Amino acid sequence: MNERLTDEVYIKGDFKKATTSPSQTALQNNVWFIKYPLKEYLGFLPENPSISFNAGSKVHDYFQGILTNIFKIEDVQKNFDDFIKITPYQDKQKEKAKIISEQILNYVQNHLQAIKDISGNKFNTWKVEKFFSEWFDDVYMGKTLNIATEGYIDCYNDDLKIITEHKNRFGSIYSKGDKVSFRSPNKIKSPQFTHCMQVAVYSKICKDYKPFLIYSDHKEYTMFDSNNCWELSENGLKYFFKKFIQINIQRQEMLRMADGSIKKLAMMIGVDWSEIRNWKNNFMLENMQEEDIKKMEDFYENL
Repeated sequence: MNERLTDEVYIKGDFKKATTSPSQTALQNNVWFIKYPLKEYLGFLPENPSISFNAGSKVHDYFQGILTNIFKIEDVQKNFDDFIKITPYQDKQKEKAKIISEQILNYVQNHLQAIKDISGNKFNTWKVEKFFSEWFDDVYMGKTLNIATEGYIDCYNDDLKIITEHKNRFGSIYSKGDKVSFRSPNKIKSPQFTHCMQVAVYSKICKDYKPFLIYSDHKEYTMFDSNNCWELSENGLKYFFKKFIQINIQRQEMLRMADGSIKKLAMMIGVDWSEIRNWKNNFMLENMQEEDIKKMEDFYENL
């Protein structure tokens, strides 16, 4: 890794940021502002638990644990059910947790099957959660990104020169009268833009490895690679890595213009009042504490 120092714009005045990541980059600017600089500045409380986030993490833990022989598939159901029993989900989240519980094994098995299909049933050489901390030299607007990029690659196989990124699609629930129903996700036809950015960064870390992007729902998995989508081709990965760099340098230069003032940064990014007013129906805000929504509203009112 190059010996470089974090640009002072990230840690000056109201800002306390030390690294960036592909997952942060995937957020829209207004959501990134709320979830990172503003959260730190206003001291937001921990969010209410999200079953989609928790279940996604659990599925990863289970299939990765089975892949590396530290967990057994027959223990998945009890472990997950015990977890959701002690987690204080709100009503809507509780209903979704019940449905995901009935499907949890399918998700785990789908990811494992994808790994088998990629590697010809070879499990013994796979490793998981490859950490990286990297500095990039690409230039945009005459600037380089002067902060480290950190993250973890879901699964990798050094013998086969393969990396895999895994996503879950849990569907949604809706109420009709007193009845709660489940709506399956539509079949995915192409990989999500932000997920492609993630894979593009990982491909920069593991330069000679073939990347796969795997989506699982409760029925099956869908796998994307350079053979079936342009996004994961050599040119596609270059395009999405370029977007990763552009988004982060744009944010870096907004921080420079803000000169340590979070209020200046807020004015540059702007605010979507409709999203704040309807925060309970906003996937990115719905699990925030109500008092933090009020803090955020007061902050914007008094810029």
